[in-house]
Amino acid sequence: MRLTTKELQYLSLFSQITGAFAKDCIVGRNTVTFVVGEGEMGLAIGKKGANVKKLEQALGKKVGLVEFSSDPAQFIRNIFSPANVQRVNVVERNGKKLAYVILDGKDRRALARRVDAKVRLARILASRHFGIHNVVVA
Repeated sequence: MRLTTKELQYLSLFSQITGAFAKDCIVGRNTVTFVVGEGEMGLAIGKKGANVKKLEQALGKKVGLVEFSSDPAQFIRNIFSPANVQRVNVVERNGKKLAYVILDGKDRRALARRVDAKVRLARILASRHFGIHNVVVA
């Protein structure tokens, strides 16, 4: 995994502001999503979201946080949080890893507008960290 200079700067700023470790970040036009180390989500968020607010002010972008997990299925669940993910199946077909995500029906409707963005994020992060070629919401 290669990070750009901008991503490295954002990771450094994240650590300075929150005191938490971030493994990765995805920089979008209006958002920055940080992948936080396992067990460090509370530290990253800060009391009443203070750290997130500071980051948003410093970066001028909306900040998203995803907690890393060494289990690819749990990591993908974390990406789709707060949606209720019923199941994540990671399978290998034709030498490529695929992840199938099954969302609760109510959450799928509630997330209708954001599902595409979450799927794009899940594809990028799952590929970077676990070599998963595609993430499909079923």
